[in-house]
Amino acid sequence: MSSTNILVAAIDRLEAFVYAPQPHILWPGRQETPPNTGMWLQPKMFGNEPNDIAWDNDGCVDTRGFFQILVYFRPGQGQIAPSELADALIAWFPKGLDLGPVRSKQTAVAVTDDHRGRKQVVHPCDGFV
Repeated sequence: MSSTNILVAAIDRLEAFVYAPQPHILWPGRQETPPNTGMWLQPKMFGNEPNDIAWDNDGCVDTRGFFQILVYFRPGQGQIAPSELADALIAWFPKGLDLGPVRSKQTAVAVTDDHRGRKQVVHPCDGFV
C-alpha cells in the first residue's frame, strides 16, 4: 500500500459527502477555477515519511500523514455557514475511519483563517502496512 491508496480512499470518501447546498470541489491536479458564488472545497494529501520499525524487508511499516480539506468562502458571507460545513466534514471523517491502509487518527480540527476566507479541516491518519 502507498500514499496513493490513502489519497484514493480519502477522495472516494469526500466524493460521497452530501451537503446542501453541495459545495464545488477543486480536485488536486486538475485545472479548475473556483465558482463565482458559494463555498468550495480543496482537498490535499500530505504524506509523511513512513516509520520502518523492523530491520528485515517483510516487517510492518507505520504509514503516517494527513488529509486536509480547505473550505473556501467569499468575503461578506459570514462565519456560520463555513463553520457548519467544516463541522459536517469533521463528522464525515470520524476518528477510526478506515482510509485505505490507515485509519483516521483523531478528530479533525477546523482552523479559522478569516482574512483569506477559508477554514482548514485536517484529518491525521496513521496505520501499519
